[in-house]
Amino acid sequence: MSQIGGQSAFQFLDLNFNARSAALGGDFGAANDNDINLSVLNPASINTQMDKNVALNHAFYPAGINYGQLMIGHDFEKIGMVVMHMRYVAYGKFNRTDPAGNDLGTFTAGDYAIGAGYGKKLNERFSIGGNVNLIFSQLESYFAFGVGIDFAVMYQSEDENVIAHITARNVGVQFKGYTKSNREPLPIEVLAGVSYKLNHAPFRFSLVAHDLTDWDLSYLAPFEGPLIDPLNPDDTLADPSISFLDKTFRHLNLGVEIIPTDNFSLRIGYNFNRRQTFIIPDRISITGFSAGVGFRVKKLDFNYSIVFDSPAGSTNMLSITSNFSEWKKTKS
Repeated sequence: MSQIGGQSAFQFLDLNFNARSAALGGDFGAANDNDINLSVLNPASINTQMDKNVALNHAFYPAGINYGQLMIGHDFEKIGMVVMHMRYVAYGKFNRTDPAGNDLGTFTAGDYAIGAGYGKKLNERFSIGGNVNLIFSQLESYFAFGVGIDFAVMYQSEDENVIAHITARNVGVQFKGYTKSNREPLPIEVLAGVSYKLNHAPFRFSLVAHDLTDWDLSYLAPFEGPLIDPLNPDDTLADPSISFLDKTFRHLNLGVEIIPTDNFSLRIGYNFNRRQTFIIPDRISITGFSAGVGFRVKKLDFNYSIVFDSPAGSTNMLSITSNFSEWKKTKS
């Protein structure tokens, strides 16, 4: 996740819901290779090659939290290509107690987004697309509902080696808050991504700039009163600060995809903001890095990723994609 908490509702929408994107540092959508899993982040990539594609993505998050995404594409005769999806987060069971600590049983919590996306090719270079999402959240007996819209524009070079897109997502409103007197904004985000595939080597490099409408993604814990130098109590230390360069790089995710064949790929990514947010000073770790693999077995495409969220744990995600038409028995 890239946004600062506590500023908007439905922040689960900022999770990476497919293994390929997660492995490449997060928020990756600069590809035009008919991967239906990327179409929620970049609806401009939706095309007729995704017809009858179905995908399941599921992540195992620390603390027993599970989340994922279901997708199916269909080319409607009068409408065109539409990708329908459902995103979900299951937080598990919690103990319910009264103010005195007496056990009153358990309760559950979950977040859900059901939507549909549409893409259209304008010409050989540019395409556009959008999603409409119905967003639901249930925390014990509290319920919230909202509607969000995503919009994307994508560019493809003549040789198809350069793919670039800009996406505005979660533009909408919360119609019902968790309480009657409170309605919160959605986690609106503008991001841009670009990828470049080498002509004579199996490498694709990607760069994502996220949260472009929020300059400062850093967080400093508030302190009460001035900071005292422990070696010289008569002196106060300067307030901690984040440099301009640090704030800039927190917006960037880097990724490298190695594609030796059409049926196999290796991926590695780096998320600056994740590392700077969760790293423990003076402790060696791979926080902020991610990796993954993709391969095809007969009629199934598998993608796996591991994201090193913090020294406390990592997230594993598995994606399975197939096409219904490939399973139909051919007539003899």
